[in-house]
Amino acid sequence: MKILISICGEGFGHTTRCIAIGNELSKKHEVKYAAYGKSKDFVEMSGGDVFETYPEIRLSGKNGKFDVKKSIFNSDYHPARAIKKEMDIIKDYDPDMVISDCKYSSVVASKVLKKPYYIITNQNCTKTDKKEKYIVYPVMEILNVINKSAEKVIIPDFPLPYTVCEYNLKLLENLSFIGPLIRYDVVPEEISDEGYILCVIGGFEYRYKILELLNKISAKKGLKVKMVCGSYDVAEKLEKIKSKNVEVIPLTTNMDELLKKCSFVVCHGGHSTLMEAFCFGKPVITIPDLDHPEQEYNAKKISDMECGIALSYNTIDSNLEESLEKMISTTKYYENSKKLMNLYLKNSGTDKVMDIVENGL
Repeated sequence: MKILISICGEGFGHTTRCIAIGNELSKKHEVKYAAYGKSKDFVEMSGGDVFETYPEIRLSGKNGKFDVKKSIFNSDYHPARAIKKEMDIIKDYDPDMVISDCKYSSVVASKVLKKPYYIITNQNCTKTDKKEKYIVYPVMEILNVINKSAEKVIIPDFPLPYTVCEYNLKLLENLSFIGPLIRYDVVPEEISDEGYILCVIGGFEYRYKILELLNKISAKKGLKVKMVCGSYDVAEKLEKIKSKNVEVIPLTTNMDELLKKCSFVVCHGGHSTLMEAFCFGKPVITIPDLDHPEQEYNAKKISDMECGIALSYNTIDSNLEESLEKMISTTKYYENSKKLMNLYLKNSGTDKVMDIVENGL
């Protein structure tokens, strides 16, 4: 069977879980990807065969704030162009099915060309009282019409009530909770704590303040920190100011080795990063982008489950250092994260995706 996996390239989370799916499906089937930008480069670095496509959305923000209006309506992308390109890719490759990770231009192209399709997502509902709801709510309604037409909507998360993205979901009849999709094998005996903090902040300039502040605290408190930046430009800026306790890593395809040995993770609240941290039993400090409801609700659920600490970007100047100390000294975060790791070992999404895809057809 020939399978095309189409990836929304805004952030590496979509890319990493698609690589996990592709690695599993390629054991029995032919798999190719459709991606763009850094996502395309990362899939190629990981050994995948990629068709280049176009973005249908471009994440944008400033000073820690996610700008939903500018992300949806800007000149850096063209949805119609993406649909046309993906129709050309599907015609050329002629897959038996398409798996789309939040890349809805691929879904439209698949529907037009009468190809069965699956959708991967960790969000089909947004709750907000801010003015952005007048943009986001209609968009979500349209996307759920599309979601209902898919063979399955795959939720790559722990089963309820431990679902990290629970507050971002509206239940549909074709939702399938399959467990986290991560790229790595988790072997509890290989997991340790070498005393460093792993900071995983995606390569967007508007999050740079978090890295700067963590660097200052590292110098002040003598904390060992490894920063995975997701961007060579961001890494270059950090190299000029980093303390002696900080190691700057622009990109890595070996995140598992970093996760196995860290004490805990500092991240912005993207779903895939959270899944990888918890699957390795590591608690998190999460700092969601301002005005980013999905990340904010992920952070709320983590706080409710007491497997991490949720902070606001607005107050990190005053409470990040205190939160780092609290994480280091509080055992409940580690204990609850270990419970999620054990749950993952019984509910691995990569173990289920082959069955879902083959039985679906």
